[in-house]
Amino acid sequence: MKKKLILAALLGAAALFASEFKVNNRVPASGYSANNSSWKYEHNFTFEKGKVPAEFLVPEGRLKKHKKYASIYGYNGDITLQIKAPGPVKALEWSASVTNFADKVKRKLSLSYSLDGVTYKTLDSKEFIQNCSLASGKIQLPANRGYLFLKYQRHVEKNDSNGRYGFVLLQKMNLKLDGTWSDRESISSQTNSTPLKKAFPTGVYWAWERTKMNADYAKMEFWQFVEHSMKVAKENGYDTLWFVNLPGNHEQVKVLALAEKHGLRVLTNSDLYTIYYTGLDSLGQMDRLADQTVARIGHFKSLLGYVLKDEPLLCDMDSSDYLCSLMKKADPGRDSVVVVMNRPSLTYLRDSKLPIVCTDIYYFADENSTMLPAPRNVGQAEFTNALNLFNLSAERHNKHSWFMGQIFGDIWGRHWYKNGKYIVYPGCYLHWRMPTKAESKWQIWEALRLGSKGIIFYVYHSDIPLMVPPEKAVTADDKKKVAAMDKRGKIAASWKTQKLTDKTIELEWSAGMLHPGGKPTEQMVATRSVMKLIRANESLLVDRCRAEFPVFFATDAKTNVERFRSGDKWFGVIVNRDLDNTRTVEIRLPLNVKKIKDLATGKEVKMASAGKYFQKISLTLEAGSGALLESEFYEHAGLRYSKESFDQYSIHNVKVNDHAEIFNHGRYGADENRSLRLKKGGDPSLAACALLGISNPKNSNFTYSKNLSRRGKGTTYCMIRGKLDKSEIRAAVVGQEADAPNFQHLLHPKNGKLEKMDSKTIQKDQFYIPAVVPREIAALEFYLGREDYLEEIILWFVPDPPGK
Repeated sequence: MKKKLILAALLGAAALFASEFKVNNRVPASGYSANNSSWKYEHNFTFEKGKVPAEFLVPEGRLKKHKKYASIYGYNGDITLQIKAPGPVKALEWSASVTNFADKVKRKLSLSYSLDGVTYKTLDSKEFIQNCSLASGKIQLPANRGYLFLKYQRHVEKNDSNGRYGFVLLQKMNLKLDGTWSDRESISSQTNSTPLKKAFPTGVYWAWERTKMNADYAKMEFWQFVEHSMKVAKENGYDTLWFVNLPGNHEQVKVLALAEKHGLRVLTNSDLYTIYYTGLDSLGQMDRLADQTVARIGHFKSLLGYVLKDEPLLCDMDSSDYLCSLMKKADPGRDSVVVVMNRPSLTYLRDSKLPIVCTDIYYFADENSTMLPAPRNVGQAEFTNALNLFNLSAERHNKHSWFMGQIFGDIWGRHWYKNGKYIVYPGCYLHWRMPTKAESKWQIWEALRLGSKGIIFYVYHSDIPLMVPPEKAVTADDKKKVAAMDKRGKIAASWKTQKLTDKTIELEWSAGMLHPGGKPTEQMVATRSVMKLIRANESLLVDRCRAEFPVFFATDAKTNVERFRSGDKWFGVIVNRDLDNTRTVEIRLPLNVKKIKDLATGKEVKMASAGKYFQKISLTLEAGSGALLESEFYEHAGLRYSKESFDQYSIHNVKVNDHAEIFNHGRYGADENRSLRLKKGGDPSLAACALLGISNPKNSNFTYSKNLSRRGKGTTYCMIRGKLDKSEIRAAVVGQEADAPNFQHLLHPKNGKLEKMDSKTIQKDQFYIPAVVPREIAALEFYLGREDYLEEIILWFVPDPPGK
């Protein structure tokens, strides 16, 4: 009986492991068998009458059969097979016969194999002229993980049209594999894939077509230069390579192998990207392309995820969702991502099924630009506005938002490169300009502050610029560059309101993160420390969400702060918005904060008293730099009573007066930002809105605080955000008739309107510090100047520390 149970268990395990045997990511219909100690795959394929095994992923239309002669049939093309077995492959026996019905040209047939998908060894090769030729071989394989890659190839010259498209045909193939089992834990750990929501990439956007020109400029062998570029990225705190235009062939395989060698992660296109440029024939074609991609590169540990398309449009959203689901089905352990331009980003974040949406925000332009946000303070404001909205939308819709930043410059008009500088001629438009070192760092710190879960920079390699004055261009390549400059310069000149350069100037710019030839720019080097800080705190940063209320408060307008939670821990990101000066900034804290630790240094930050309701710390921050701080509380962090955010689609609990309105603002791709302002002609002496029902001495049921604000040992704070130059917060003690307000609408029960209340001002400037709300207060009124607007109101309670 015991033997029967053991045999049944083994047979059950064999059936379970059968699903682990795949050919090109598909379970074959036949040919596979297993017993309690080994497995076998044996199949004889005959390519005739339009029949090809589905797992061979043969493109439609490549089977050929002569209309007159039935014996002339077969497959015109090469075949690559990836075998994924439930254990090591011990032996390979393989043969293929090809017949030349077309002509008398000498060609070569080969069979080769690989255990890693990178390095192939020839099993057999044959030269053939006419009639049938057979290549065959068998071999005992060395130790392996159960992956085997096979290539059947006809070596055809580029101009050999008969060989490429005619009746030079594979007709038969015999394949036999023998192997043993591995345990299931070993099988499941073979790829070590990571869901994108568990990763915080610090990446570079690598335009593959620029690699060869930079290798030539550096006088380096191509793959030596690729490795050099990978090492530079790693040394500067970048762990992810986002490839675009990387061919889906052996180059892609070699890149992944090298990335694995250097401890880097790769985002690269799947074969599905081709449908956007060549069109789509059938849904089955997409299934084949998805499996083809996974069969070729899915086994690499360095593969982080798949890039579906570069800057898809709104018309691409549903197709992108479909491709995302196809890749998830083909490779369940990995996710897909797209980088989206600003204007479609909110739609993709709200409505697509993609788990990750990356948004490119390139807002560093020449001070005189009319095409981009300018001057710099406008660009900064629009950057913050857009990225904040994208990240808030991602959090609401259970997505992660990545940010693609700008480290490049772009000149429209004649210019050339000399001794590391760009010589720019009169009549040029300085479109995107190379950010400074401070601006490069600030983009990262601001993205961290606003909640981004990944940071990629565009673009890694520079184009090779013109190396001689444009008027002295003589080579065909140089003349082509000058013609492109003139074309763009002409476009810029047609914009009548755009100021162009009026004299020859020199710029220490670059067109990418690396100078021509591969040396990192000072901008890239400047980002090193913050990128390495991210790498050391990846799990914390990728798991964080915005905390319920603030803990860190700035004391000046050039310092920005934000708060986060990761599990039970609370954190703050402090950013110096001044892009020109190192500054010592003071940060206020509530009294219940016990300890602050700087995660960059690992050291505790010294705290001091700042009056009755606050503590303070001091930080010295370089221009555009910041700090990542962890806060520890004595016991409880506090309790939020209310949050009113006017940018949300919702019915607000705050009462808006008739002379105020909610409006949309934003210009450069983030128009979904809503705030509260006075209507034209609105009276600033009247409250724009009010928050009622904060507390009630008679009935705590219909209140935000449940009367904790009156009874509790602690402090109630109110913080507002927006443009608040002439704004005020007034605290009101509501009269007897309003002691029991209508909870549904939070209005006075007497007439359903917000009547003027007796109130006193508790804050009228320095709104980056919260107002302390008196204990007896039942309502708050918010007054706005004519040019002001209100974005957010947060009301919360902080308990007193022990002993107070």
